[in-house]
Amino acid sequence: MQNPEITASLGDRYDTQALIEGTLDLEGYSLRFVDAGEHPWSSFHAMVTSLPWNIGEQAFSHYLIARDQGVPITAIPAFPSRFFPQLGAVVSVASGITEPRDLEGKRVGVMGFGYNPAVWMRQILAEYYAVDLEKVIWVEDENDKFLGGLDYPKPERFRIETAGGFDSLTTSGSNPGSVTALNEGLIDAFLAPAAGPPLTTGMRKLFPNPEEEITNWLSSGGVFPINTLITLRQETITRHPDLPRKLFDIMQLARRQYHENAHSTGGDHLGISLEFLTRSRLFPDRYGLEANRDAIQYMIDSCYHQGLISKPYKPEEVILPLN
Repeated sequence: MQNPEITASLGDRYDTQALIEGTLDLEGYSLRFVDAGEHPWSSFHAMVTSLPWNIGEQAFSHYLIARDQGVPITAIPAFPSRFFPQLGAVVSVASGITEPRDLEGKRVGVMGFGYNPAVWMRQILAEYYAVDLEKVIWVEDENDKFLGGLDYPKPERFRIETAGGFDSLTTSGSNPGSVTALNEGLIDAFLAPAAGPPLTTGMRKLFPNPEEEITNWLSSGGVFPINTLITLRQETITRHPDLPRKLFDIMQLARRQYHENAHSTGGDHLGISLEFLTRSRLFPDRYGLEANRDAIQYMIDSCYHQGLISKPYKPEEVILPLN
């Protein structure tokens, strides 16, 4: 009997490479992957709207917003990508912004108000740097590549505008590129994904020493932010109830293998120094609900406090409790 075919869109990096390249098999199933590139952002929009694949890698806040809006998807506690949004925050030199509180009264660009790096960074700005988020002018990309078509709330207490020139992500699966809106002075700052766009003479990092900022934030009780998690269509789980557990188990195995290889080669992980992550006891990381409960709850609470979801869910209400 032929194994049922399961379609998937995952970023081709870290542990997911083992599944995409076929060095690890999902027992009882035949996996067929679409080419999402190294950075799977190009498939995020489809996996909160049309759901063309059985399995998808999705930005965390996008998943929570879609789930809250009734999109029939669920997630397993596998987090292929984590990041620090402090690395991607850039400002215009002409804006006069020298510290986070200077963002108040300024035009801060975000790919979308519910965009994952923006949600994480806003909460950190509010809790750790005492930035009044309601005094910031949040400027969304008028062509929301991620959450366009998903009618999620944007509370009136926030000042939200739209503008063009957010061409930071143009090539499918790529790293961030230039930001025309920032270069031309349409916005004063930009909360970018990953390590941010390439700097020009008119731009600089909001945090000149991001590792120091991250260390201090972690010491104050901060968490290692989750960038993406693995989602499944609900009807796929109904048809194949053993799939979530099998997928979780094989991804745990792939993660362990990746850890072993990363330790032997050194260098960077997720664009962050592996030495820094190891010293900070953030690497190797673990999958599972309990091992990541604090980070999961932090993002749920962030989405709720920012008015993006309707209730402060418990982690096991939105992610399958696999450990």
